[in-house]
Amino acid sequence: MLTVKEKGILLYIIDYCKRIEGKIVGVTRESFDEDIDITEIVCFNILQIGELAKRLNDDFITKYNGVPWKNIKGMRDKVAHEYGTIDLDQVWNAATNDIRSLREYCEKILNEN
Repeated sequence: MLTVKEKGILLYIIDYCKRIEGKIVGVTRESFDEDIDITEIVCFNILQIGELAKRLNDDFITKYNGVPWKNIKGMRDKVAHEYGTIDLDQVWNAATNDIRSLREYCEKILNEN
């Protein structure tokens, strides 16, 4: 059974995932690189997701290990502390390949609890 805190964190993560997904609809890799507004919005939401993931305790992460929580938290650190040197390939890959899976996994956890 999830705690109220865990449910809240998952709901916020889902919301930030949806924001990213909504921002990249119809966006090509080239336009992503050229549009600083979209790039910053995606980076900000990735940062928020990682910050929320850091609030999940070890028991939760051990039980719900269907996503790489450590990597999610690490991506947050890169966005927060290495902004001038962020690897846009990694950001694009996360936004286009990983965010949907993360959202779906969080939704599954909520639905099962």
